[in-house]
Amino acid sequence: MTAPYSPSPTGAPYPAPAPARKPAKFAALAWTALILGIVGVVGSPVIFLNNLTAVVAAVGFVLGVIALFGSKKVLAAIGVVLSVLAIVFTVIAQNAAVEDLKGKLGLPAGDDNATGQTYQVGQTHRGTDVDITVADAKAFTTSDTAAPKQNAPAIGFQVTIANHSAKPWSAGMLIVQATAGNTTAEQVFDTGIEGSPSQDVLPGKELTYRIGFLDAPGDLTIQVGTVGGDKVYFVDKR
Repeated sequence: MTAPYSPSPTGAPYPAPAPARKPAKFAALAWTALILGIVGVVGSPVIFLNNLTAVVAAVGFVLGVIALFGSKKVLAAIGVVLSVLAIVFTVIAQNAAVEDLKGKLGLPAGDDNATGQTYQVGQTHRGTDVDITVADAKAFTTSDTAAPKQNAPAIGFQVTIANHSAKPWSAGMLIVQATAGNTTAEQVFDTGIEGSPSQDVLPGKELTYRIGFLDAPGDLTIQVGTVGGDKVYFVDKR
């Protein structure tokens, strides 16, 4: 049985009930992602601090991605974009700072032409900033005061660094190692053979010095590179 219709006291029909509001799902995450993204972008140019703000931006990225499934999609998307930009800006700023520090310290820049190339002794590696030549292989016997071994057969080479860049290049950052056959060749320190120098090579200038290694069977491969940087190889076939 249907209940009788009861009009409102004024005779007007009752208003239709308002639709239920949907909860703002993940709204807090979207706002958090936006704030963390802004912090990451603002902190990205500040060296050392940007390590922390990059982590903050990474957290913002994760929260923003989750918030994309909620009701504040635009806000979440902005937070994600800002977080990504913060990380990109941080990487760019840190790379620029490293190159600037190298320039101030006179350290060798990266060699775009050094990709593990192999040369014969007597040839020249044409690098981005410097050319390096390993040549003039000569056998000799170490003296009574040599290290690590006296009166032993050894072989010496002449190393030439030619700086064609616009700034000084630190020879002290050059690392020279060698292998004889399948074993490590020990470097010799003797009269006239004292290892790598530490001087700066000025623009347009050359630096020449001799290195030596204890002799051993097999071809001698000399590895020339910079600290944490590029390497090239010079092979003395025997």
